Amino acid sequence: MLIVDDHSPYMWIELLSNKSEALACFKKFRAVAELESGKRLNALRTDCGGEFNSEAFVVFCTEHGIKHNTTTSYTLQQNRVVEQRNQTVVEMARYLLKRMSVPSKFWGEVVRIVVFILNRSPTKSLQGKTPFEAWFGRKLGVKHLRTFGCIAYAKAIGLRVSKLTDRVVAGVILGYELGTKGYRIYDPVNDKLMITRDVMFDESKQWN
Repeated sequence: MLIVDDHSPYMWIELLSNKSEALACFKKFRAVAELESGKRLNALRTDCGGEFNSEAFVVFCTEHGIKHNTTTSYTLQQNRVVEQRNQTVVEMARYLLKRMSVPSKFWGEVVRIVVFILNRSPTKSLQGKTPFEAWFGRKLGVKHLRTFGCIAYAKAIGLRVSKLTDRVVAGVILGYELGTKGYRIYDPVNDKLMITRDVMFDESKQWN
């Protein structure tokens, strides 16, 4: 579920296993967005999907004074901003998966990192500012950004690490862990996702 602020246009992404989770994710988004902006959410525009027209969703919007506007059937242009962003996210995600030979089962990871990148990329609609800057009112450094899917060498840590154990685990970077200063590194040999800051990258190599 992709949510776009009409003004910034900063984006939030939520990965749903079922459309019935839409309301819970929207409640989470609303709480975060209102806290970050210091303003109350007044209006929401969605398509006419069942997850947005359920009784529970309608009641929630009504109780909290949120104007919920929906598009009519087969008129995507009525929700142009988010539909264009959706298309951009999907095309970028497809390109990164193919370009770096990352299996398509990691579509969720690549979609998250695409939104992460777009929020930090200058846009013409903001006269060269980034959506992040427009939303938070401050600039953000990008020195920590790395090539999606490149080879990463993470420092081995944990109870099973002994003096004779390999000190480095080879993997690929799948993104950034929000709320921490760690990278999301996938170890394909042990089928394990690691969140770590102690990592070195070889951006000239990709998953083989």
